[in-house]
Amino acid sequence: MDDVSLLDTVARATRLREGPAGVAAVLRAVYRAGALRLADAAREARLPLPVTTAIRRELEKAGLLERKHGLALTPSGRAFVESALGLGVTHDASCPACGGRGIVIGGAMRGAAERLAALITQAPSVDVTLDQCPCEPETAILRALKMLETGALEGRRVLILGDDDSLSLAIGLVARALGKSDLTRGVTVIESDPRRVAFLREAAAREAIAIDVIEHDLRAPLPAALAGAFDTTATDPPYTLAGATLFLSRAAAALSGDGVCFFSFTRWPAAPSAELQRVMLDLGFAVRAVHQNFNRYLGASVLGNVGDLFELVQARAAQSEQAAWRGPLYTAEVNPRERVYVCAACGAETVLGENAPATIEALKEAGCAKCGGKIFRRRAGDGGAR
Repeated sequence: MDDVSLLDTVARATRLREGPAGVAAVLRAVYRAGALRLADAAREARLPLPVTTAIRRELEKAGLLERKHGLALTPSGRAFVESALGLGVTHDASCPACGGRGIVIGGAMRGAAERLAALITQAPSVDVTLDQCPCEPETAILRALKMLETGALEGRRVLILGDDDSLSLAIGLVARALGKSDLTRGVTVIESDPRRVAFLREAAAREAIAIDVIEHDLRAPLPAALAGAFDTTATDPPYTLAGATLFLSRAAAALSGDGVCFFSFTRWPAAPSAELQRVMLDLGFAVRAVHQNFNRYLGASVLGNVGDLFELVQARAAQSEQAAWRGPLYTAEVNPRERVYVCAACGAETVLGENAPATIEALKEAGCAKCGGKIFRRRAGDGGAR
């Protein structure tokens, strides 16, 4: 079997939508590190942890990987990588201080990050049916700092569309660290989860942070008073094309005509990325910057625990008329096949929500319907919308 065929065989065996390039990304990450934890290999390759696990199994079968203080290449694996991928030099050029983000938390901002971390311990549990996946507290602070650095906070009217990341609190804490009561002309949050609405309101009141939290499902049009009323928007939507389209359309409708949108999203392969960029253009947005690997998430193995931060500028005002969203939106609705879990004890497959618990947390608590086992894994190749 030649080099290309081997990569293709592994990609097919794992149903990897990134194809051979995804397999090569895992091998490249391990080669450069020498030895790498599985979770770190998933993050470096920008692949979900369950998918990376499946790739690891196939590469072990092929004799290219072995487990030695994490994942390591066998001698034949190293020879394969150097031959097939043309690698022969390892060099990490990323900034050791900022990790490639271009911005760091220092001085008084460390206290802001620590305070946000303390507040988040009181946040409600994650609702995976709403694709909630909070970022790390440091990421929320860094987003606020990036918005400040680019002129998107001071004197600006700010709207956050969905805030399981607690960005609104981060903006208030950054202002306080700078000795200000507020940096903006007002921060408004639209959030559909009533538990998170209550948390944000209570935390803001305790911290004397001025934010207006509105309970509203974005599948319905924006309240009329919010249309065209903002200079800056920020959103970290469900990682489906439908989710990106809906949240970006609401962001466009909320902006006054020449505003900016800080859009957090995962990195997709070329074809779906082109579709996403087409949505941005159709909605009147131009990409000003992409900060790769800027976002780090808590327990988001299906995302590889990282995501990108897009700075979008509004090239033209959105059409005033908004429509209600009637179609599927969240990952479980758009890609139901991705909700298949396999019992580690007996191999029985369970589709979440089909005469079964709706979330993996609930499934673990209930146990396998066949044998009662409590340990499950995602079915190989079911990588999520990322």
